[in-house]
Amino acid sequence: MSSNSAAVRKLKREYGRLEAEPVHQGIFVRPLESNFLHAHFLLSGEVFHDTPYEGGVYHGVLQFPKEYPFKPPSIITRTPSGRFNPNNKICFSMSDFHPESWEPSWSIRTILSGFVSFMNGNEITTGGVDAPPAVRVKYAKQSLSHCMDPGKDDLAMKIFDDVLDDIQAERKDMGSSWPPARATNATASSNKAASSAKTSAAPKAAPPKPAVQEGGGGDGGGGKNASKNKKKKERERRKKLVAKFSKELEEQVPSFVTLVSEELQTRFGLDVSKLLADHVCYRTDSLEQYTALVEALRSASDTYSQLIESEIGGRSIATFKLAKPLISDDGCHLINVIEIPSPKEGSPYQAGLEHVEFVIGDGSHSSPMNSDAHQSTFGAWMDQYPAVNWNTKARDKECNPDISTKIELAGYGTVSVKFHLMSLENVIKFELESDKSE
Repeated sequence: MSSNSAAVRKLKREYGRLEAEPVHQGIFVRPLESNFLHAHFLLSGEVFHDTPYEGGVYHGVLQFPKEYPFKPPSIITRTPSGRFNPNNKICFSMSDFHPESWEPSWSIRTILSGFVSFMNGNEITTGGVDAPPAVRVKYAKQSLSHCMDPGKDDLAMKIFDDVLDDIQAERKDMGSSWPPARATNATASSNKAASSAKTSAAPKAAPPKPAVQEGGGGDGGGGKNASKNKKKKERERRKKLVAKFSKELEEQVPSFVTLVSEELQTRFGLDVSKLLADHVCYRTDSLEQYTALVEALRSASDTYSQLIESEIGGRSIATFKLAKPLISDDGCHLINVIEIPSPKEGSPYQAGLEHVEFVIGDGSHSSPMNSDAHQSTFGAWMDQYPAVNWNTKARDKECNPDISTKIELAGYGTVSVKFHLMSLENVIKFELESDKSE
């Protein structure tokens, strides 16, 4: 686990500079509200003049590692273009495919300037598509509606709703000609102001909506009312999502933890009834589901408090503490921490409970950093239960090492059971304190 504070601080500075001076007219950059390590971008307008992509609107994301700026980001586009495969990592000189050529002095501005040039070229690459120009024009015509369709890309509308609405309104005024007429200076200035307002607000805990959404357009307050209604609907949507998630946890976690305990006892004689079950993991099946769920839980501070969200192994993981703990059906375990990872690329799975972790040892460990004490405790535990097929891959992790096994549970399939020496909540506290002292 890591709070990624150094990388996040640098990225916040970059977001601020991009607010003052955008990369280029038609390029918009905004962080994901729930994870500043994900810099979402929208490419449109002048950057594609006289190319098959002219008139297109393309959404993508730079996924920065916790070691940024010393390591490069992953680059993914989410809109079909005929140039890159959507939702696949792209290989080019400034991406994580080429860490050997990465320069720490490079920034979001540098990366996106280079990426636009790369997209306008024809070099074949991993994650690329060699579609003919006519196909790329077809995708360009469809790109705006793709970005504005929540069923295809709800993150685009969630992050760039004002920009996409402006582009759509502008297109209606221009008619159906293709490519659309190039933006006037007035339109470009309006879009730049909208981007600046929202980018400036993004790093704050509760960002206000941009003025272009709040003020309306000479309709006697209709724009303001529409904005209020939109916010109200969003609050209602989040409230329903929290209620649905809470009900699922209440119905499943108590039986899940008990089934795990019974299976370990039956198969291996491994009794976990007196161990602390410090958290369960609930996996999500898409980045959209992860983002919506984390944002909803963050808004429900009376029932869920976020302990941390961090980047681990190239994906975001959020951890929440429940105000009202859940009690296992057998009455042996009280669970009050939920870990929610975003899905791993190339590893599809259904949403639901994935693993439970138990704390072993005598409770005297004050640090999650790997040590002889960790190793001796793991060794003794595995020796005590030799029939278990132990997975020791994570035993050598620098922080919060663990050992684990997999079991089959009716109704859940294959699930993991992990054992470590400190509860996840205490590991997080340790790391946050360590970051403060750096």
